[in-house]
Amino acid sequence: MIVTLLQGLKGADNVINANFRKLVLGRAVGNAGDSIYMIAMNWFILQLTNSALWIGIMNVAIVLPGVLLFLFGDSIDRHSKRRLLVAVEFSQLVIVVMLIGLVALHIKLPGIYVGLVFVAALFGSLAYPIQDTLVPLLVEPDQLVQAQADMSIAYKGTDYVFNALSGFLISLCSVLGVLIMDAATFVVTVATFRRIKLAEPRQQHTREKSLYLNQILVGFKIISTDPLLRLLTFASVVMNFFFGGLNTYVVLFGRHFGGSIYYGILESMSAVGILLGMTVVYRQLKKLTVRQSYLIGNFSRDVFD
Repeated sequence: MIVTLLQGLKGADNVINANFRKLVLGRAVGNAGDSIYMIAMNWFILQLTNSALWIGIMNVAIVLPGVLLFLFGDSIDRHSKRRLLVAVEFSQLVIVVMLIGLVALHIKLPGIYVGLVFVAALFGSLAYPIQDTLVPLLVEPDQLVQAQADMSIAYKGTDYVFNALSGFLISLCSVLGVLIMDAATFVVTVATFRRIKLAEPRQQHTREKSLYLNQILVGFKIISTDPLLRLLTFASVVMNFFFGGLNTYVVLFGRHFGGSIYYGILESMSAVGILLGMTVVYRQLKKLTVRQSYLIGNFSRDVFD
């Protein structure tokens, strides 16, 4: 899949396209690494604690960093995007190596694993907005739409595929073996991003930190005062809460059915369902109003969850 995508990016053979191909490759491989350690650590924490509560805590540690991204927008704007990207991917590599050491030493303190996964997920979440800010610097304005589509494929495609594959990999070579493979993906990602050649525009440090925080507060104020935005925000929180619960039960169902290979099968079915929803179902929902599509899509998800 990654090779096919990169072949499609071989337009004019110039530095800009070559750099964009490196960004797409790094995103695809890095996202595979994110998926692998998240699935592996969910399974490991179940084996370690035999507790649905700890699986839930682990999933909170994985999802929560995405909620905190708004705090880092100003820092991303102020610094070199390429250097930040290399730094966050290298940080994930360091944390995965630490997880490998803890698992190899048979350390049985679930809180340590949850804490490390939280930090790794935070760095992983930061990679995506950094990559998105790099895209306009690497392609021409009339290529932006196609470039963002390619980046989305690299992100979503590898996410679903490696979520599905991770369960099978665990059954073949254990959690420790999977984490070692995961470390290798981050080595490739760091090496790929380091090869991006980019003359970034000089950063203008004119915006004060207090001004950025005020802008964030304005955004919260708009949501709190607009009835429709308030309703949509509340509904999204509730639905994502239940969707997060499903991620916990998928791990438990996998163990109930017989092991990590069944966990992989369940993740595969989830991947197939999401891909169908993005294609077949989406085409049908486009015929309805936005409100109807929103209600039907989320009601259906909650029913099956």
